[in-house]
Amino acid sequence: MKFKGNKKAFLCLLVCLFYQFSGFGQTQNYKANYTFVQPEGKQVASNGQYENLIAIVKDTYTSNNIFSNQSPFVIVPTISILSEKTAGEVQVVKVIKLEIGLSAQGREDDHVFNKFKKVFTITADDATSAISKALVSLKDDLKIKTFIDQSNSSILSFYQSNCNVILKTVKVNIDRQEYAKAFDYLRYVPEMVSCFKEAEGIITKIFLDSKEENCRKFVQKAHAAEVQKDYNKALFYLQFVDTNVECYTNASALVKKIGERVDEQVLRDFEMEKLTFSKLTDLKKMEIIAKEIDYLTVTINE
Repeated sequence: MKFKGNKKAFLCLLVCLFYQFSGFGQTQNYKANYTFVQPEGKQVASNGQYENLIAIVKDTYTSNNIFSNQSPFVIVPTISILSEKTAGEVQVVKVIKLEIGLSAQGREDDHVFNKFKKVFTITADDATSAISKALVSLKDDLKIKTFIDQSNSSILSFYQSNCNVILKTVKVNIDRQEYAKAFDYLRYVPEMVSCFKEAEGIITKIFLDSKEENCRKFVQKAHAAEVQKDYNKALFYLQFVDTNVECYTNASALVKKIGERVDEQVLRDFEMEKLTFSKLTDLKKMEIIAKEIDYLTVTINE
């Protein structure tokens, strides 16, 4: 969710407009995609314990397909020790107070949409054992599912509150031929919000206006793969080239050159993949292109 240039103004507006979303009856149908990012710096919990916490979150929520490495929304898990006291006359047992938290936020701007916190007071030999006990007791906690549902609602509210800002921003990007930025601001606009149809139309325009540039990028990648004699990879890139662009002549010549070095079945598979891609919606095509072309890296869902 990166708004270069006017990021500060945008975030200021976000703070002013942000509110708990209640205007859509279909709120519960919206599921954002999330990826997990462990907190930076030295941690009291081990990597294994963080992995355990992440697994608990995934297992608690039945729709596991909402977790994706391609998401602009992240869930940051935290485990911290609040206090540690020695108990008992022989002072060998410790009473440890710890907190387990989850934060749903933007990958790029760190804006927090929602938080979950749960405090545990546990008797254990040390902090590591206490954390492990807390994780066991956290399993099947329904509040984790509530946390994700509320996060979805907050993200939906964010887009509805900022529809006009997003549309104005992408129109400036398109005027500057900054298609990657424009697309990434629009690609995760939920279907429920009022500007979705207009956003969808702009995505189609972006796709049409960027065909020539995309072709050049893919041909460049395909040439590099062909030089390395990785013909399958070269054909993989070339399947995304639109036939109605000037650059297609170069792509076609490269396909012909590769065709002389591979068997007919490889070419038939290539034509089938190319046909399959051509039948996708403009939005889906742009999502695939965004993953494969290096310059499409600015992110505002998969």
